[in-house]
Amino acid sequence: MYFELTPALIEDILFCMENQNVRFVLDTENSSIVDKNDVAGKDYSDGGRYVSIPEWHSSDGFHLMECFAAGFRNPLVRDALQTSLEQGRGVFRAFKATLSKFPDAENHWFSFKRRKMRRTIFAWYNALREQRNMEKIGEEPDETEDLFPEDFIFRAYEAKDAEAVNTLHNTCRAGKPHDVGDPVLVVETASHDFVGFIAVKRQETALSICNLEVCPEYRGLGIGSELCSRLIQTLGQEHVSKVYLELPVEFEGFSRFLYRSSFKPVATRYCLEIE
Repeated sequence: MYFELTPALIEDILFCMENQNVRFVLDTENSSIVDKNDVAGKDYSDGGRYVSIPEWHSSDGFHLMECFAAGFRNPLVRDALQTSLEQGRGVFRAFKATLSKFPDAENHWFSFKRRKMRRTIFAWYNALREQRNMEKIGEEPDETEDLFPEDFIFRAYEAKDAEAVNTLHNTCRAGKPHDVGDPVLVVETASHDFVGFIAVKRQETALSICNLEVCPEYRGLGIGSELCSRLIQTLGQEHVSKVYLELPVEFEGFSRFLYRSSFKPVATRYCLEIE
């Protein structure tokens, strides 16, 4: 190939793809991006010096926002993003403003967008290689979509966490009295905003997870599963033979994680409300 797709060149192409006001081309001789108007009439023939960079239109950006919003697991964030996409005129500004209210979702958006645009660049580059009967190159591995451990901090419960634990617990229980149990692990953002906790009750060699609570704006990101997994990993030297967790019906989706972690259902509770 007459030019190499270096990390620096990828960054230049990413930047120029989003500029809707200028049309850019790649000078393959020195691997630089130039304004197409500055090289008008130059060699654009097959195998020539200048090639157009991947096209990226506002419709591509909108489609990307739709995909991101539809695939976001937290229903609170997902609904807010999808509502912003219904604004019509100013939809990009509305989407950006909505994301700014959810900093962690905003970080995911930047990673998601970058990942998708890089795929477009690799597809473009391989198409050029194929035209010249050259072997395609493989894409670099995707950056992980896990939030852990970069975006959240998991640590042991400390006395200073009591107020945040009780506040979240009262919010989750809608003010109804319920024993919070003994908090074991908590999770917070990198800026130390409280996100959630897991609390237990112990009886001889059995342990019950009595509360596993995450702030609504952070739900659907796998934080509850991670808290549960980390708790289980700490039990190896504590002579715990059984772990119980009572799952409210509104969180039945969490059962998929429980099955993967070798939990088995042992009881079903029914309730009849008498008005």
